Amino acid sequence: MHFAPPRLQHFRSRWWLRAASLATVMLLAACGFAMRGVTPLPFSTLYVGIPENTRFGADVRRAVRAASPNTRLVEQTKEADAVLQVVDNSRSLREVSLNAQGRVEEYELGINFTFRLITNKGVAILPDTTLSIYREMPYDDQVVQAKEAQMETLYQSMQQALVSRLLRRLTAPDVHNAYEAAQRGESDPESPVYDPNAVPSDNRPETWQTPGTPGTGTW
Repeated sequence: MHFAPPRLQHFRSRWWLRAASLATVMLLAACGFAMRGVTPLPFSTLYVGIPENTRFGADVRRAVRAASPNTRLVEQTKEADAVLQVVDNSRSLREVSLNAQGRVEEYELGINFTFRLITNKGVAILPDTTLSIYREMPYDDQVVQAKEAQMETLYQSMQQALVSRLLRRLTAPDVHNAYEAAQRGESDPESPVYDPNAVPSDNRPETWQTPGTPGTGTW
């Protein structure tokens, strides 16, 4: 009977351990699990003013649950310690370069998302804050449908990056401090007081257009 030398057995064991660890990391990444350092939210209940039936709203809720499992998402603002309100939500599409025939060769895609975080009494925890993301994309009007699909895919990728940035902003130390100050009644008396029940007229981003289409684009 043949036995592997102890050194070879040790090498194989270490190799399998590393392979298993790598597989676990890849599996977590594929499931959308973020291991980057975000701290739990400082409040027990949160109302998210983004429609749950949109991809963006669903992604934000999933990210909050993953980062702060002890924070319960509620359906009514009066039940919430904090309220996440949408102020503005828009996409942009800007021509970056043209070819010799005056046709677009490259676009700059953008997302601008403005939000605020308040208590259920309207006291500002985090005043109006805008998160902006931009990406550039080559364009060819000979393959309009393919480029339309590529644009939408790129917007979705930007949206995922926006969710991560939003979560990092909500879990930042200054938000923890501001919430604790609001709980103690020590907020700035000159800060505006908002209506926690205010609903924007339309939470969907503005449509984007290219020379070949009348304009589409939803989250």
